[in-house]
Amino acid sequence: MKFLDKIHSWNRLTEILSQYFHSMVDSPVRKEESLNIELMLEKMALSNQDEKLDDSQILEIISNYLEFSTRTSHPLFNNQLQAGPRFEALLGEIISFISSTTMATYEVAPVATLIESKLIEFINEKIGFKDGSGIMLTGGSNANLQAILCARNNLFPETKNIGNGDHGFAVYVSCEAHYSFFKAMNILGLGSDNLFTVDVDERGRMSSSSLRVQIDLSLSQGLTPLMVASTCGTTVRGAFDPLNEIQQICSEYKVWHHADAAWGGLLLFDKDKSPLLEGIDAVDSVTFDAHKGLGAGLIASFILTRDKNSLLKSNSGGGSEYLFHDIESELPDTGLYSLQCGRKVDALKVWLVIKSLGKTGLEGLVEKQKELASYFHSQILKNERLKLFYEPEYLNVCFQVIPEDEADIDEYNLALRNKMIKEGRFFVNYAKNSKGSIFFRMSFANHETEIEHIDSMIKYLTSLKL
Repeated sequence: MKFLDKIHSWNRLTEILSQYFHSMVDSPVRKEESLNIELMLEKMALSNQDEKLDDSQILEIISNYLEFSTRTSHPLFNNQLQAGPRFEALLGEIISFISSTTMATYEVAPVATLIESKLIEFINEKIGFKDGSGIMLTGGSNANLQAILCARNNLFPETKNIGNGDHGFAVYVSCEAHYSFFKAMNILGLGSDNLFTVDVDERGRMSSSSLRVQIDLSLSQGLTPLMVASTCGTTVRGAFDPLNEIQQICSEYKVWHHADAAWGGLLLFDKDKSPLLEGIDAVDSVTFDAHKGLGAGLIASFILTRDKNSLLKSNSGGGSEYLFHDIESELPDTGLYSLQCGRKVDALKVWLVIKSLGKTGLEGLVEKQKELASYFHSQILKNERLKLFYEPEYLNVCFQVIPEDEADIDEYNLALRNKMIKEGRFFVNYAKNSKGSIFFRMSFANHETEIEHIDSMIKYLTSLKL
C-alpha cells in the first residue's frame, strides 16, 4: 500500500494538529498577516504551480494553512451560523475519506447507505414525518433548490419531462429569507422575478396577511402559485415564521409548503419542544443543516420530505443500464433520490456526533446555547455602552455599541467591526437593516464558547479606541 510508505508523514501530521489545537486559545482567531496576499502566495507555494514538493514541504504547507486560516474552532469565533467541528466529526471525515465510497448505490456503499438511511429516519422522527424520506446534499442552498424542484415535479408531474411550459410558477418567501431562493429560481428556469418577497412583522416573521396579498397578486398576473418557503431561524434575526398560519394558507391555495430550518432545526433536539417549530410536522419538506449548531463540520445538509416518494418522483431517471442493478437489499439505491451521482459520505460524521452526545447530550447542547444567548442578552441590557437592536427569539443577538462621543453610531460600529476583524482577536459579523443601520449579529453556534468569552468580548468592544 502506497499509503503505508507515507506513515512518517502521518505521524508528523498528528504533531502539527496537536500543536494547532493546543495553541488555539492563545492565538488570535485569525492572524493579521493573512491579509497580506503576497505573503500567503509565498507561504502556500502558490506562485509556481509546476513546482514539485517533497513530503516535508507538503507538511510545511499544511502547517502554514492552519496557521493563517481563520480558527473557526476558537471560542471567540461567533461570526457565522456554524463554527469548528466536534472531534467525532473530524474522525468521521477522515474515515469516510479513507474508505472513499460514493453514495450512489448500496452495492458500493452498504454501510454508509445504511447509516444515512437511519440518520434520516431519526431526524424525520424529530420533525414528525411518520413515513418520510430524505437525502444529504451539498448545502442548505441546494436543499432549498431541491424543495422547489420537488414542489414542481410532484404537484405538476408533467414538468419533469416537458419543463415549466406556460405555467409561470410563483414562489413566496419572507423578505428576510435566505438569498439561496433567488439563485434557485434562476437555476430552475422559473425566473427570479417570480420569487415574491413577503413583508414581516416587528419580530421578523412572515406576515400571513401579506402572504395572501402576494399570492393573489401573482394570480392576477396569470402566474401559478407553486411553493411557500417558511424560514425557521432567519440568518440575521433568527426569526421563525408562523408555520401553522402559513400551512393553512398553503392548504387553501394547494401549494407546497417548505420549511427552511437550516439554522433553526437545532431546536428539533430541544428537550422543551420549542413552540418555535410548532407545525413543522405538517409541511411538505424541510431543510436542515447539521453543521449549524451541532458541530458536524461543513457540509452536513439534509432535505427531508413528509411523503416518502417525493424525492424519488422528482429525481429518478437515467443510469439504470450501468449503475443501478437489482441487488438483494431492503434499501434502495440512494442515487435514485438524489440529483447527484458521485456523492460524498457526509452521514458518518453526523451520526458519530449524535452517537457521542446521545439524547441528553443533544438536549444539553441546545440548552447551553440558549443559556449563552440569554446571558449575552442580559449583559447588553445592563451595559450603558451597548444597545439591543432586536429582541432575540433564538440564538442570534443583534446589538450596537454606543460611541462615547458624538460620532455617528452606524459609522462607529462599522469602524469598530473592521478594527476587530483586522486585529483578529474576535470574530462577530454585522448586518444592515432596511434603513441602512449597522449592527453586530452575535450567533451562538460555537460549542466552544463559554460565558467568560462573552465577558471578554464585551470588555473589548466597550474599551476599544478607534
